[in-house]
Amino acid sequence: MAEPRKIQIAVSGGGVAGAAIARALYQQSHIEVNIYESAPEFSERGMAIGLAINAQRALGKLVPDLEDMFERAGAVKMNSSRIMLAAGPHAGTKVIDVAEEKPGKMVHRAALLHELLEPIPQDRLHTSKKLKDVVQQEESVLLRFEDGSEAQADALIGADGIFGSVRAHVLAADHEAVKPVAAGWAGAMNMVPYAQAKAKLGAEILNERRQFGWISDGGIFIHDVIMGGKMVQCIGTPVNRDTSGAKRIPIDRQYMEKAFSSCLDLPIAKGMIDASFLFSVPYYADSYEHINAPTYVNGRVCIAGDAAHAMTPWQGSGAATAIEDAVVLGALFAQIRSPGQVEQVLKTYDAVRRPRSKRIVESSRETGRILSGIADGVGLDPVKMYDALVDRWGFIHDFDLDGHIESAISSLEYMS
Repeated sequence: MAEPRKIQIAVSGGGVAGAAIARALYQQSHIEVNIYESAPEFSERGMAIGLAINAQRALGKLVPDLEDMFERAGAVKMNSSRIMLAAGPHAGTKVIDVAEEKPGKMVHRAALLHELLEPIPQDRLHTSKKLKDVVQQEESVLLRFEDGSEAQADALIGADGIFGSVRAHVLAADHEAVKPVAAGWAGAMNMVPYAQAKAKLGAEILNERRQFGWISDGGIFIHDVIMGGKMVQCIGTPVNRDTSGAKRIPIDRQYMEKAFSSCLDLPIAKGMIDASFLFSVPYYADSYEHINAPTYVNGRVCIAGDAAHAMTPWQGSGAATAIEDAVVLGALFAQIRSPGQVEQVLKTYDAVRRPRSKRIVESSRETGRILSGIADGVGLDPVKMYDALVDRWGFIHDFDLDGHIESAISSLEYMS
């Protein structure tokens, strides 16, 4: 008797989300997964990713040698995130240490992506494949690319990011939740060699090897050590009330000084601005998020990661939520053997994952208002800030991933 054919899964998007999904699927003998990346090579834009304890648990499901992988990627242990006041009558006051008992890891995006993709066969990694069209057929999905080529699969997982095209196929092109919306913040970021950053920010702060956030009246400075202690990530994120801006433009020192005028008397603020302009002009990028989608699935097509639930960075959960998506998808696909069961898997994924990601998107947005000193009834009062922040990370960090997976599998069995 001939063996049943493998289930063919196409992943659109070769960033961290797409790589994590492929990593979750490629070792399953009944599945053949292909990743289609629009760029000429697999690479990650942006800077470092903070991986809290829940992200590490999820990664551990995908990467057996997790600690070795972190070492290869130059990850730095972060004891906690310390939130400080940089403006107002309490400037210099510590507000809270987040995740003090559950150390996180800070790792450069490109290094993490490399590690996730490393074991996947090269003939499953396809570059310069910008998706042009998706056609759902009776028992398959047809992918058409802008270079004129085509691919067929039993299912398509869109992990093509916040500005990707698969979301429009899932929701319909004219749906109000298709396009991302400006979230109300702008980020100015740069990476600085450790020695030069230490000269500007001070050895005492950087030696603590934790992320610091300095709250001004309408924004926050963030710095953390990355790349095995070789570089320091410097980010200034002011509230941006002009929501019509460009995605990415250079900025100047005058912009930064105006945005953070309320805290320039504090040495750390001047040091952050000085460090940001040491070697190159930092870039300005609007922060975007998605309106919550009513579904992540349409037939044999689903979305995951930022394509499904792009969020603000305030609770450091974008990558973690994408990796959780990958783990759940991997666990569900492990339960089936027939291409005819694909739609049940995707429906179950949607039912299980969407409520959690929706909650994180909403929590992150409000957390950003607190961390920018503009939350109603909180302002720059350190006691009120502490009370508003102390319980915000519990549902994220203490998440029962194993129970979540078991619930997903039970739901799939019930649907079947």
